[in-house]
Amino acid sequence: MFWGNSPPLDLQNEIYKNNEESNELNTLDILIVGGTDARHIIKTLSECYCHQEIIINFHSIEATPEAIARSILQLDIALDKNLGLLEASRYFLEILGNTLLTPATGKHIVRASQRLIKIVTQTFTCSWLNLEGLKYKDRDLIEGIFKFWSRALCDGVPILDYWDRRIRKNLKTRYDYRDGVFDWDYNMILKDKNLPNLTIQEYKFWRNNGVAFTWIETDPSRSNPTLLNHIIPVGGGFIHYAYQGDITNGPFFTWALDESEKNKKLRATDVAEKQIMKSIYQIRSNEICPDNVIAAHRDSSILDGTLVTQILDSDAEQEPWKLEELLVKKNDINPWIDLKNSMISFYLPSFIERCKTKEQYKNKFNVVFIANNMTNQLPNLIDSIKKGSLILIESRKFMTELRKEDHIKFSEDIQKIADDIGLKKVTSFDSHSDIFARFIKE
Repeated sequence: MFWGNSPPLDLQNEIYKNNEESNELNTLDILIVGGTDARHIIKTLSECYCHQEIIINFHSIEATPEAIARSILQLDIALDKNLGLLEASRYFLEILGNTLLTPATGKHIVRASQRLIKIVTQTFTCSWLNLEGLKYKDRDLIEGIFKFWSRALCDGVPILDYWDRRIRKNLKTRYDYRDGVFDWDYNMILKDKNLPNLTIQEYKFWRNNGVAFTWIETDPSRSNPTLLNHIIPVGGGFIHYAYQGDITNGPFFTWALDESEKNKKLRATDVAEKQIMKSIYQIRSNEICPDNVIAAHRDSSILDGTLVTQILDSDAEQEPWKLEELLVKKNDINPWIDLKNSMISFYLPSFIERCKTKEQYKNKFNVVFIANNMTNQLPNLIDSIKKGSLILIESRKFMTELRKEDHIKFSEDIQKIADDIGLKKVTSFDSHSDIFARFIKE
């Protein structure tokens, strides 16, 4: 609901690898269905320097307005040229997967939200973002979400209590023995998934408190309101459904899953920070990120230990902030780098019906990514996919609650859908061991 279950992909490279004719394209239309976050967009943008210069249009369908708002915020951070590399990377990871934020990250969300409200309300335009595919009522909801985030960060919300309620509801009578449950999930399930840098301390700390990424020099103390569900404006205030997201798998399988990383001293946090930093550098500079750039931001002396902070008392974060003191400055209104050849459009699921009926979407998309909970929509999208295009389907490999028979059934269901709509399998697929299924539309 708040993060995906697979690592980021360079989707431009994926189509080039699987279809030689695609090298002749001048424009690439990429459809992302249920990506949940902006990882594939950021990764693809960061690898553009490797490929010929073409126009890339990203079309992202998200299940909820909250997912769209979070993705826009992630992109805002990645493209903000005023942020330092380390600063942007840590803001990004805290927002992605931590129930608690450092005060600096919280204040950045407030300022960014005020700026993004002006885009949603069309007070000023953003050169890389297109929300024309959303209805006015949907834009109003997204505007309300940004306003809620600002207010919630100033006033404080008891997110640790929400997290604990979810754990109690999930474990029931096993709650008092949760440490053993978390041990079992890590040692008997996750270790089989080839996650060499995820330490048991990191995983159990996240399961207990919802804080996935930690650093020795940071002190998270502010609730992360971007992890709250179904935010609805009511009168002059808001209601929400507290935290309804993942409490078993974690955000580690996105940026922290790097098979090329050989340094076993690095934690999942370190790997994720390295990958985010590299991507942001490459987007800004349009060139490969040298190792010394990352090394300049890393203190190698801290890599021998597992760094996990102690969660503060839940009342410690309730000191109120004044919104008027955190308002965005005029010179921060347009802080983004210039994405000359890219446009990012967001939609809600109603867009799928539009794809079926509108002529402008027939045979439009060159690459399609579909999340593992959106596979039933593939038949509805098939007419919008060009012949020879690549379809990538996310597996359920990293979902700890599933057993082998569940993976077998998912693999069979994917193959049946592919057969019914005439897709050709690129490689064999097993949801238990493979991260993606790859098909070509013939």
